[in-house]
Amino acid sequence: MTIKAIYKISLICLLALLSNCSSAPISVNYYTLNKMDVTVKSKVLAVDKEQKSLILLSPVKLADFLATGALVMQLKSHQLQLSNQHRWADNLSDSITRSLLVNLTTTALDYNFEKNELHWKNNYQANVNISLEQFTVLADNTTLTSGTFWLLDKNNALIDKQSFNIKKPLNKDGYNHAVAQLESSLMTLAEKIESSIEKLK
Repeated sequence: MTIKAIYKISLICLLALLSNCSSAPISVNYYTLNKMDVTVKSKVLAVDKEQKSLILLSPVKLADFLATGALVMQLKSHQLQLSNQHRWADNLSDSITRSLLVNLTTTALDYNFEKNELHWKNNYQANVNISLEQFTVLADNTTLTSGTFWLLDKNNALIDKQSFNIKKPLNKDGYNHAVAQLESSLMTLAEKIESSIEKLK
């Protein structure tokens, strides 16, 4: 058998292997921050609403790499891995905003909270803006949620600005546990926002 024939056979075998690999289905897992049975119920303007001040939460702004839909792992100080097999089930900014609304409604009982939308324009006391720089699984078996939030009054004057850097340990393997810890970090963030809102009093 000539070298040319061996080369052709080798090439055909390699192409066959590659075509088998490319045709194998890739399993994609989707994750959500909010339990499927939990929704933020819009409260009716009633006596309770009139007695409590309304705080608006603007949609959370994400760093560009967080807005891709992929779960993010930081491998080294300057290296990120965006997973194509592990993705957020819906828009991450919307999910985080919903989760924070649920958490704030649960923890800050002296206030009502709504997503910042036009129909609340003239009926609120303050607005919270959040910018998220990290919502990431770290290589040291922790999760990191970091960024900045601003508390503004209805005239857009700054009442408070705080940076946050929340780490949660990973005690189990798997993305599901990492997502649960990221969700837990949002409760900690809600508590920080609640403390800031106390400055309104």
